[in-house]
Amino acid sequence: MTARSWRWALVASLALNLLLLGVIGTWWWRSDSHSGPSALAEAVATLPEPDRTALGRLLEQRQAEAKAIGNDLRQQRAAVNEALSAEPYDAGKVTAALAAMSDKFKELRGVVQGTILEIMPKLSAEQRRKMLERRDALWRL
Repeated sequence: MTARSWRWALVASLALNLLLLGVIGTWWWRSDSHSGPSALAEAVATLPEPDRTALGRLLEQRQAEAKAIGNDLRQQRAAVNEALSAEPYDAGKVTAALAAMSDKFKELRGVVQGTILEIMPKLSAEQRRKMLERRDALWRL
């Protein structure tokens, strides 16, 4: 690839990662800004024992994992910003920082999706329908 092609690939990658950061950041901000339990936690609370206790523990564990990943994402964002503003500009460092941030996004998506896939089969169709009525229900642990 030519230097110009690399530059465009880097710009496209940066734009995509910043878009993903915005989406995940919005999700994270919304989940932190609510004082009440998430729709998923509310649905778990209505389950009979022993599912309620087991899935409640799972949800608490996954919330802690998501919070830790969110903290890591903030550090990755700082690393990307540092690499982008470094003088002289080092495309390798920027690429590595963006790749690390992308990996953290994937890790966070995996936690959210895994939680949904583990809990949803235990919910009734009515409980799943109620959750889907809430716009952000599935993206807030």
